[in-house]
Amino acid sequence: MKKFPLVISLAFLTTATFAEMKYIEIDSIQNATIVKVKNLSDFESLISKNNISTAFIQTSSSDLLINIGATYFSFPLKGYSNIADYKKGESAGYKNGAEYNEARKLALPTPALYYFYKQNNFQSVDDCIDANKNGFPSSTQYYAAKEAKFSKYSDYKDYLEYTGKGFKSKSDWQTATAKGFEYSNQFYESQEQGFSDYSDYKKAHDLGFSKNDELKIYNATVNDLEKIMKSKAVEKNYAVLCYYIQKLPKGEFSLHILSDSLKNLFSADQTVAKSVNLFLYYPEFQKASASNNYNYFRPSDYNRLNAESLFSENTLREFFAKVETKELGTYSSQSEIFKRK
Repeated sequence: MKKFPLVISLAFLTTATFAEMKYIEIDSIQNATIVKVKNLSDFESLISKNNISTAFIQTSSSDLLINIGATYFSFPLKGYSNIADYKKGESAGYKNGAEYNEARKLALPTPALYYFYKQNNFQSVDDCIDANKNGFPSSTQYYAAKEAKFSKYSDYKDYLEYTGKGFKSKSDWQTATAKGFEYSNQFYESQEQGFSDYSDYKKAHDLGFSKNDELKIYNATVNDLEKIMKSKAVEKNYAVLCYYIQKLPKGEFSLHILSDSLKNLFSADQTVAKSVNLFLYYPEFQKASASNNYNYFRPSDYNRLNAESLFSENTLREFFAKVETKELGTYSSQSEIFKRK
């Protein structure tokens, strides 16, 4: 057999595919025919058929070589120390032997964990394992969470979300979300104003009210007015007259006094007055609301602008001529006296 000069840098390394397979590291091989084998199974078949017990690892290329007659056959070992490790590393998903060996040295059991460690700046392997176990996507978030006293990424992520939205605590955020609130300022304002959920809060603010008690008065007032409209089959303005007349005490009222009394009732409760006017003029209110001109719809403005016409003597004459009012009292068109029952 022809002899080839080998420069040996390290002696036998380890046992590989077969019990007697030995690996020798060499710097290079010279003046030899080298056949490159692409498939590991083919390379292993050559070893088995030719009873090869010694293989050479060329450090310059990381190729594994075996000698059969005057020919050397090589296989790219990609930095692995032996065939067994190559199989394990390739199967697991490591890019090369160096990374496989480093992962083993660091006691990182999987490629995913190893690359997670390498792509971040963990202070220790234990921190890396802990971060991965608790769902953290990076070392930066892991240490930021530890600083904020969170051990799980899900809790830290929630913390970032609710604090980013201005909520004081996770429970506040959860309560607000359950009640339909998206923004913290609306949630905390609603609590101060007595609202139990976002739908009531929004409805009230759309109507120009700032307290839940005001919304309750509005709902009750409109409900009463709608019942009057339905039961008496009258228009909105006449339903309002019925609504206020039924609040009058028993007694006789001249048309002039009746007009003044109704105006006084209307002015006495500004929240009810505003509710009545929303009932009467909601489209106009929506237009003002869209331009944030709520001041135009202050009850005091309605007292000045609408009470005069709504409760005028002429309006009352028309009302008594068109609407049956015997359950409220009796009206004489001749004397223009209304007797409240």
